[in-house]
Amino acid sequence: MLEGDVIGGYGVVVVLWLSGVFIFYFIALDICYIMFFIVGALNLRKYRHYVQVVDFRALMKTSLTKPISILVPAYNEEANIIETVRSLLILHYPQFEVIVINDGSEDSTMAKLIEEFRLVARGRVYQRQISTKPIHAIYESQTHPNLVVVDKEHAGKSDTLNVGINVSHYPYFCTLDADTILESDALLKMIRPFIEHPDSMVAVGGIVRVANNCVVDYGRVKEINLPTGWWALTQVVEYLQAFLASRVAFSEMGMVLLISGAFALFHKGAVVEANGYRTDTIGEDMELVVRMNRILRNKGRKYRMFFIPEPACWTEVPTDATSLGRQRRRWQKGMVDSLRFNAEMLFNPRYGRLGMFAMPFYLIFELAGPIVELFGYVLMIIFLVAGVLSWYWTLLFFLVSVAFGFLFTVCTILLEELSFHRYPRRRDLLGLLWGGFMYNFGFRQLNAIWRTMATLEYLGGLRFWGKVRRTGFRTEPSK
Repeated sequence: MLEGDVIGGYGVVVVLWLSGVFIFYFIALDICYIMFFIVGALNLRKYRHYVQVVDFRALMKTSLTKPISILVPAYNEEANIIETVRSLLILHYPQFEVIVINDGSEDSTMAKLIEEFRLVARGRVYQRQISTKPIHAIYESQTHPNLVVVDKEHAGKSDTLNVGINVSHYPYFCTLDADTILESDALLKMIRPFIEHPDSMVAVGGIVRVANNCVVDYGRVKEINLPTGWWALTQVVEYLQAFLASRVAFSEMGMVLLISGAFALFHKGAVVEANGYRTDTIGEDMELVVRMNRILRNKGRKYRMFFIPEPACWTEVPTDATSLGRQRRRWQKGMVDSLRFNAEMLFNPRYGRLGMFAMPFYLIFELAGPIVELFGYVLMIIFLVAGVLSWYWTLLFFLVSVAFGFLFTVCTILLEELSFHRYPRRRDLLGLLWGGFMYNFGFRQLNAIWRTMATLEYLGGLRFWGKVRRTGFRTEPSK
């Protein structure tokens, strides 16, 4: 790759050393991804066999399906809140309650809920197990006895979820974002690990899929379509890679550190034991799961956390660069918080694979990965301009690394089609491949910039991330 010693002997040594570091880094990352894909593919095959022999309808009639409280934090969610609540009220599950917690919304979220579900203020007895900001009022629906709406002072998502935990009456709670739609049998599939391991299971996560351009009719996804916009389409591929490969593999290896707050089921007692969600972080979902791992390990408790790849939660993803950038900066800052607050787990053999592999992986590849990638691009340009690196070999290395990413994307799409076949049309498959191409040639690099900016902002003390714009679910069918 060298063309000469234009910048001197020491410069050549530095170039060789840095090149070796970057090559080793990306080879190590690629090996991890290959391992995740293989483990994920084998686990999905096992899961498909399992769901073929289990009669989930029979679970509706058994006492093993414990009652669940569904918590929906809402702040300025007027675009989607009604469809979300409708989807929850018609779930196929024996006993559940829906608790919407309005976090001092400044739009018409509360007014829409009152009008649509005929809410009236009522007294509700609950135990304040976690300290929270004040509650203004608790409403119950005159049309749906299992719907409760809490109106509270604005204090952020963590405090809002803690209020929901306090108000909830049931031993398990499910967290959902206010812009999500659950499939009708989702809770039945999510409760299964708790039924199989009643004494040890503390948290279960489910897959999140992109609802943009899908047709939603009275709380149900009636028609699955790929998004039409560039931003949303690339996120479909990104979500498939994250959930069907990485999270399935981490779950199978007993190293769950992240369960998306958009769709998660928790044992309430275990969360209360951990004192609920931290209110001084913007990555409340990951931080809670990491902290629960740390606390339970420190207490010598036998416990399990699990990820299920099939009970789908459909969500609206950002469709403009500004909102998407804000979301990704928030996720990155939340990851920094989670690792910082639980740093004692890093490289600590006391925590087994969590401390020796999972936490270091998130630190070295997830947190530092975008920074390393951008730093590599900058150095590559500098060395090329200085005449130290060969254009041919540099371009070849870049194309090979990006091509590997695209190959991984193609394999994930194939895994999705063989496992669940949610996008049945041929044009959908072509659309996914096109989205995978755009993800690796443009979106990934832009995402690295956003995440690097977030890390620098975090180190500079800037924790604010801004508002993500919502457009609402599509409700009209295709013509």
